Amino acid sequence: MMENISILKANIISVSPLFIGDNQQNPLMDDGGQMAYLPATSIAGAFRAYLKNIGKDYKKLFGTHEEKNSVMSSVYIKDSFAQINNFDRRDGVKIDNEFGTNVEGQKIERMFVGQGLEFELCFEIHSDNEDMKELKEMLYSCLKALDKGLIRFGGNKSNGLGIFELVEAKEVNFNLANNLDDLIKYLNNDYSNSIDVKKNIDNITLSDDYVEFNMKGQLTTPLIIKSPKTFDSKDVDDRSFKLEDEYLIPGSSFKGVLRSRVEKIGNFFDNLEGAEAIFGTINTQKKKEKKDNILSRVFVSESIIDNREFEEKVYNRTKIDRFTGGVRTGALMNDIPVKGNTQFNVIYRKTGNKNFDNYAIGILALAFRDLGTENLALGGNTNIGRGRFKADTMYIDDGVDIINIDFNKKTISNEEKLDFYVKEVKDFKYEE
Repeated sequence: MMENISILKANIISVSPLFIGDNQQNPLMDDGGQMAYLPATSIAGAFRAYLKNIGKDYKKLFGTHEEKNSVMSSVYIKDSFAQINNFDRRDGVKIDNEFGTNVEGQKIERMFVGQGLEFELCFEIHSDNEDMKELKEMLYSCLKALDKGLIRFGGNKSNGLGIFELVEAKEVNFNLANNLDDLIKYLNNDYSNSIDVKKNIDNITLSDDYVEFNMKGQLTTPLIIKSPKTFDSKDVDDRSFKLEDEYLIPGSSFKGVLRSRVEKIGNFFDNLEGAEAIFGTINTQKKKEKKDNILSRVFVSESIIDNREFEEKVYNRTKIDRFTGGVRTGALMNDIPVKGNTQFNVIYRKTGNKNFDNYAIGILALAFRDLGTENLALGGNTNIGRGRFKADTMYIDDGVDIINIDFNKKTISNEEKLDFYVKEVKDFKYEE
């Protein structure tokens, strides 16, 4: 019989849409369609992968099945449910990686569960006195990483979905071998002696295996990222994407633009394969050989646009015939774009290969520079000047040092470190 059992309950809330799909790619819900379902397997898989990536002994917590050295899991996780507040429907198109244009006839419509989902995660740890502290700290690290967006749940994680914040965490400990009262309380599910451990989680120092990029500024020209069509015949033809009462730039749109510019820079320096590897690649000729596929190491967040100082206007336009270059008769269009302040957040997950990681940090910094100096457009209608962004500030946190850039004052702290990363882009040669 195990000497100690510790039960940790963490309340989390989603700050972005969530997608965990069934076999038909519909959001996973209960039979009534009122509750979103977060399987214990999704939680365990995400936590296990994170611990493995930062070099922790994840097998001690989650166990392993090996022929000569099988280890039983020390933690048991429950499925979790949350009340659904709303759904988020988004339209998209498949992009051709070679030409950067949409693929004809490849329109995609996705349905996500809206943000604001409140889940309770429940972990039950079984261990002796020697290992309990280490096992708890591993779970604390995972919850801290979840709160910081390093761990995400569900699909489209790298595109800004599945991000959660930690609201509350409580823990109760039972000494079953030496305390009869604890045994009775455990059997009766009595958690009255629980203690608040959120401060313990907040004080955890995370691994430096992740690099954070953040850029703040404002849209200098109107932005249009088309929202799904409505059934209102009096509405404009297109309006910029809005989630509830907030305009935002979807992570998929931003990541697509960022990837395109990174690959363009990589191609200029004759290291395109390295640029592609940062965002992941799929070998379509050998889909069955998983080793040929590379997961994305770039995780973006969705960007909320503060448009309080921008007056919404209807823009009237005429459709142009691509063949003749003339105006199409009767093809009047109108739309409502958006302007305002926003910020972009990106997390890069290191590989452990210093040369490659330095190259990745450098080339991402160059792409951000193009975005912040109005040389990289976002959204649609970029050919008529839409979607330009001007940065005020930017920082890069590589886990050891922080580089601060002030675009208005034209100052850079830790400039030597930034120059080093840029130089690595020029000198890098990709090796698989």
